[in-house]
Amino acid sequence: MPENILIIKPSSLGDVVHALPVLAKLRGAFPGATISWLVGAQAAPLVESNPMLDRVFYFRRRVGGAFGTVGANLRLARRLAGESFDCVVDLQGLLRSALFAWATRAPQRVGLADAREGARLFYTETAEVSGGMHAVDRYLRVGALLGFIADEPRFVLEVPDAAKESAARVFTRGATALERPYIAFSPGARWPSKCWPAERFLESARLFLDRFGGTVFLVGTVNEAGAASETIERGLGESVVNLVGRTSLAELVAFMAKVDLLVTPDTGVMHIADALGTRLVAVFGPTDPVLTGPYFQREHVVRAPDACGKAPCFARTCSHMSCMRAVSAEEVFRRGAAILEERF
Repeated sequence: MPENILIIKPSSLGDVVHALPVLAKLRGAFPGATISWLVGAQAAPLVESNPMLDRVFYFRRRVGGAFGTVGANLRLARRLAGESFDCVVDLQGLLRSALFAWATRAPQRVGLADAREGARLFYTETAEVSGGMHAVDRYLRVGALLGFIADEPRFVLEVPDAAKESAARVFTRGATALERPYIAFSPGARWPSKCWPAERFLESARLFLDRFGGTVFLVGTVNEAGAASETIERGLGESVVNLVGRTSLAELVAFMAKVDLLVTPDTGVMHIADALGTRLVAVFGPTDPVLTGPYFQREHVVRAPDACGKAPCFARTCSHMSCMRAVSAEEVFRRGAAILEERF
């Protein structure tokens, strides 16, 4: 029975959310064990306050150029080697993460059989996975090797009280509470090919406001959503609250727990909302919702007919964006309205 366990899952935001059920299962199976997580600095707020975790180790992708990065990775590897882990679970499945697992010298090093870049050479055991599995279900397959049953995934997303208090202030203007429903739009994505056009967001926002009133919020990072948020903000005026680039990740989690509806492409924000139980409509094009769609709300994915004959193509960039452009504002509104009409 392992007593000192390390989970390796540095990134990305959505992937870290997908791995949370493994933590919950491990805590249930080994209540007395010390459980740690190696996570990237950007995604760290998703696990730092998790009551099931004992320790967090930080991986930083770039530290002072190439030599600085190599030095930082070596120091981290030496530190992990001194922690006496007896079980390491690598859910990243890449060469770098596997090398960190190997550096711990743990007698049990578990990964997935479809790990890339030769990563599986550094594991002592691999869990079999099959094509067409959602990422959450793929990660849970390690349960066959670790002694837990891969069913009923549980997501625990906890943030500090300060983040909750800061997020709560977003819903007021002065001493007055903003009008509900609260409808959040996430108009950016890491891959340009996954972005739904800003004009579609604006059209759908107007439809929601005309039908339900309420307040529209814009969320995301400046790099991904800055230009789109400006277009939407100009079109909506005082009916929109632009939070793009103005919240920490912990504040974003606390905020998403309180909104009534999220409209989003395939993003980390989508996975955070789904894990929290926040209702959503997700627009998909170049990626496959079977693999990385909202786990609990798969019926709320909107996809247009295959406009170019290649979707899902998994291309990060696209010259025509036909699959995303083919999704209409009216269809997204129709799906979202059905959700809001249950409460408003």
